[in-house]
Amino acid sequence: MRLLRVCALAGAAVSAALLFVSVAPAQAADLGYGSIKDIPPPPSGRAWYLKGTIGMKNPEPDSIWTNGHGNDGYQTGDFTVHHVDIKSTALFGMGIGIEHSRWLRFDVTGEYRGKQLFVAQDSYNSGPCGTPGNCGTNEYTADLESWLGLVNAYVDLGTWRGITPYVGGGVGFGAITVMGFKDVNVPNDSVYYGDKDKTTTNFAWALYAGVSYDVTPQFTLDLGYRYTDLGTVKTGTATAYDGSDSYTGLQIRDIVSHDLLFSARYRLDQPQPVYPVAFK
Repeated sequence: MRLLRVCALAGAAVSAALLFVSVAPAQAADLGYGSIKDIPPPPSGRAWYLKGTIGMKNPEPDSIWTNGHGNDGYQTGDFTVHHVDIKSTALFGMGIGIEHSRWLRFDVTGEYRGKQLFVAQDSYNSGPCGTPGNCGTNEYTADLESWLGLVNAYVDLGTWRGITPYVGGGVGFGAITVMGFKDVNVPNDSVYYGDKDKTTTNFAWALYAGVSYDVTPQFTLDLGYRYTDLGTVKTGTATAYDGSDSYTGLQIRDIVSHDLLFSARYRLDQPQPVYPVAFK
C-alpha cells in the first residue's frame, strides 16, 4: 500500500511538472515576455575551489629491519626489537579541486609533513656474552622529513543546516628523507653514522572521514581524519665513527599515519544570478 501511494504521488508530481512546462511558454507570451529560449540555462552546479590545510600527524612504523653486514643481521634470529617510534609533528598542505556535484568532489593536494624524530632500540645475543661482540644493544635515531602528493575523491553524504559529513580516498606518492642516521652500541663502544641523507619515494594511499561546515556560500571549514599508508624507507649505508667498518643500515618498514586535518575551502566560482526574461 505504501509503495502504491509513493508511485501515485510521484506520478502526480511528474504530471504537474509536465503541465507547467507546457503552459509556461504560452503564459509568458500572453504577458509580453519573450520565448522560453530567452531564459538562461541553469547553473551546472560545478565549482572550483582552493584548499588550505593544517594538522597533526601520528606516524606508526610496523617494524625495523637490518641485514647487518649481509649475514649477521635480523635474519639470524639473534635480535630482539624493544621499541620503535616516530614522533608526532604538524603538517601543512594546499590544493585545488572541483565540486563535481552536490555529492561528489575531487582535488589534488600537496603536503609538507615536516621533520619528525625516529627512535628505535634492539639487543642481540649470538653467544656467550663474555666473548667480545656476542652481545650488545643498538640505539637508532634519525630525523625524517616527508612530502605527500595525493589525488583525492570524496563523497558528501548530505547536508543538514550547513553541516556535511563525508568519506573519501586518495592515491599518490610520498617522499621521505632520512637525515642524520646514528646507531649507538654502548656495550661495545661503537657508533655508526649514516653516510648521507637518503630519500625514498613510495606509492601512497589514504582514506578519509570527516565533516564540513558551510560558513558562507563560498567558504567552508572542514575537520577530518585520514589514514595514510606511506610504505617503507631506508637509511642507506652506515659507517663506524673511525671508518673501520660499515653495514647496510636500517629499514623502517610499513609506515602508516593517523592524521587529524583542519582545512578551509574557498570556492572560486561566484553564485550565478537568475536573470529575468526581458520584455519585448
